[in-house]
Parts: sequence; structure tokens; C-alpha cells
Amino acid sequence: MLQFRLFGYPIKIEWFFLLLCLFLGMGYLDSGGPQGFALFFVSSAILFLSILLHELGHAWARKKYGAPYSEIVLHGFGGYCTGPGKFSRNQSIAISASGPAMNLVLAGLCFFLLEAFPTLPPIAKVAAVWGWRLNIALALLNLIPLYPLDGGQILAQLLGPKHFRTVLWISIALAIAIAAFGVLSSAIFLAIIFGMMAWGNWQRLQGQRSQFL
Repeated sequence: MLQFRLFGYPIKIEWFFLLLCLFLGMGYLDSGGPQGFALFFVSSAILFLSILLHELGHAWARKKYGAPYSEIVLHGFGGYCTGPGKFSRNQSIAISASGPAMNLVLAGLCFFLLEAFPTLPPIAKVAAVWGWRLNIALALLNLIPLYPLDGGQILAQLLGPKHFRTVLWISIALAIAIAAFGVLSSAIFLAIIFGMMAWGNWQRLQGQRSQFL
């Protein structure tokens, strides 16, 4: 595990996260030669930075609302920002939304570069296109109302703690549907991620039930 501090926040990066970044950029290696390797490196780096900045968005929002401490962990299926702090419902929603908002800002910046500088070098142009598309995808993915994604966290805050079981049932149904789509479309990685989310929410649901038995 790699550990360092960035903007004052402790960052922990599991090796599997680095493998994920490399895996998703491997398609460019098929091009061969120095250009293929350069595109592989750039695409992997953009994925790494996009997810890291997503979590930093959460950390900055937590700090704005008085959190004394935040820690970022990047793992094989993404990452999370954690730490102590008590927040109102609106503050919690803003903190959850700050990650996808950061991705939208990054996507806008990449799109601006493409529009403002149409003669970018080929690698820079591919980096901007990849950054634009990837950050739009990350924002939309995280806004799915599926716990524990940011959209699921927002839904949980909107419905309140009395309806958390409803949030879990919605999350299970959505996760199963997306996992099934992944299987049918041969997107095995997508199927695995959402299959694990469905299982994790089912376990949370069982834990909720045990509290009332």
C-alpha cells in the first residue's frame, strides 16, 4: 500500500487500485510502439487523477462543514473519503454531491481545452477526450441512487434514517439490473462490481432486520 499526504490529507492507495488503472488503459498498448505506450500511460494517469480528485472533492466539502479530519483510501473498486464529523442533512447531501461535481468540473475543463485549442498535439488531444468522457462517466455512475455510491448516499439523506431499508431494496434492485446488463453485454468487470454491490446491500439489509428481531 502506498501512503502519502496531499493538500494536508493522508492518502492510502492499495496496489489493486493501481492495477485497475493500468488494466483499463491496456487497450492502447495494441497500437504498439512509443505512441501506444504513451497513450497507455496517459489514460491510466487520467483515471488515477480523476478518482483521486473525486475523493478530494469530498474531503474539501467535509472540511468546509467543519470536519476535523479526513482520510482518502483508493482501492480496487474506486475509493472513499472517511473521517469524523457531524453534519446536517443538507450538508451531508452537499458532501456526497461534491465528488461528482468535481468530475463535472474536470470534464468541463477537458472539453474547454478541446474547443479552445483544436490543434492540440495528438497525445494531448487523446488525453483531453479521454478525460472528458471518463469524468462524465464517473459523475453519472456515482449519481446512480445505489448505496453506497454518492447517489445512494444522497437518496438515504433525502428519505431519512427511517427509510434506509427502502434505500437498500432500491440499491439491490438497481445493482442486480446493472450486473445483468453487464453479463449480457459481456462487460464482466461491470457485472462483478455491481454484483458485489448487490451482495453488500443484501448483507446490510440482513443486518437491519436483525436489529428488529
